[in-house]
Amino acid sequence: MIKIDKSYLHTLTSSIPVENILGSWVGRIDDIRENFQKAKPFESVVIDDFLQPEYAHQLSELFPENFQDWYHYDNPIEKKYAFDNIESLSVPLKNYFYFMSSPFMVQLFSNISGIQNIEYDEYLHGAGLHAHPRHGRLQIHLDYEKHPHSGKERRLNVILFLSKDWKEEWNGHNELWNQDLSECQRKTAVQFNRAILFKTNDISYHGVPEQIQCPENVFRKSLAYYYVSPLSSDTSQKKEYRKKATFFQTKTEPYNETLQRLFKIRSERLLIPSDWS
Repeated sequence: MIKIDKSYLHTLTSSIPVENILGSWVGRIDDIRENFQKAKPFESVVIDDFLQPEYAHQLSELFPENFQDWYHYDNPIEKKYAFDNIESLSVPLKNYFYFMSSPFMVQLFSNISGIQNIEYDEYLHGAGLHAHPRHGRLQIHLDYEKHPHSGKERRLNVILFLSKDWKEEWNGHNELWNQDLSECQRKTAVQFNRAILFKTNDISYHGVPEQIQCPENVFRKSLAYYYVSPLSSDTSQKKEYRKKATFFQTKTEPYNETLQRLFKIRSERLLIPSDWS
């Protein structure tokens, strides 16, 4: 189902300049592009004060607290809630996804990433609002590669943290791992109005692997947005494009046969309790 209405997108971005909702980082694009392209273990950059403070605070205050109608992922490799029906959100939250879909943002992230043909994903597949509860986590993984609806390729992730007063000892860090899964080389702590932008490809191993230790009824809140492009990855060394996320154990973890079996199932479909019980 298409989530981004082109008519509304044009009307909104014609009346509100997108740069007006962004922080001062837009004046440092050359530095941000250099940091992104030099980053290890793969291209990424952390942008603090991503949005203007007033807008970021507004989004945080409007972030829903009832997750009953959300998608619930609750299994040994992922525990989180997700929501993508943006038409049912308050207008400022809904508009965030339209601002991110604007020609201005597409060109801005193309400039930073060096990907010339990126596009917004009108389906918001996998994107939207994410909330991790106490004991939430997301095993290290590679994202889906081929979009199930448009057939395009996922290229860039933008994750914006909206949790206020998050304590580092609660975990929830976004982790980027090296190619042989032997080391986490970038660990980004949850901080209000902080965004992390990173490429998605065959080496972009990432996740939230450490179990979150926040109190009950406190949530790691984030907004996720992804950009796509026409298919371009080389499939000569593999059978086909990934159509779902593919999960992995790192070399710092003891081998777990049950997890390996769940990883295989999850690469084909969502997990259900009978898969591990």
